[in-house]
Amino acid sequence: MERSSATTVAIAAVAARIIVESELTDWSLARRKAVAELGLGAHGVPLPSDDAIIAEIKTYHALYSGDAWAQQLRAQREAALEAMIELVRFNPVLIGPVAEGWAHAGSEIRIELSPESAKDVEYALLNLAVDFTPTQAKDGTALYEILDGDWPMRLVVREPGRVPDPRHKTRLTGKILQQLLNETPPL
Repeated sequence: MERSSATTVAIAAVAARIIVESELTDWSLARRKAVAELGLGAHGVPLPSDDAIIAEIKTYHALYSGDAWAQQLRAQREAALEAMIELVRFNPVLIGPVAEGWAHAGSEIRIELSPESAKDVEYALLNLAVDFTPTQAKDGTALYEILDGDWPMRLVVREPGRVPDPRHKTRLTGKILQQLLNETPPL
């Protein structure tokens, strides 16, 4: 293994540990902290990709997290399913770390919705008496951060005709998520 490749793997492993243990959501900060912790110069160091960090997070969970992590992931998925049931008319799809199975306690539950209009989601949340903060992604996508609940949650409104975000390869419908929960009994 080349020195730069070994360095990148080491940075990814330390960044993954920092992300999980600190429940950090700022991966750029985790990379910088990993570089500093390893005593590497900040300039010219090859930084790991998100996929490399995700692989190391999965390894971290497998080695150190055990039953507590499995229970936490199940609880996040159960919370996601409850929200998806309430929002079923918007064809909810679970995406991101909770869907992919590598979430840590600070990972948000990310649910993609496909309404006719983003305002329909706002009205539904108001009718459900859910506290939320509307925001917008850089590309103009409407986002709703849910403020109540045990886990951070973000609803992503996909406009009609817009293709799903290709970064999210795992996409779980409510039916698939329910099957997954049925197949993995509580600990």
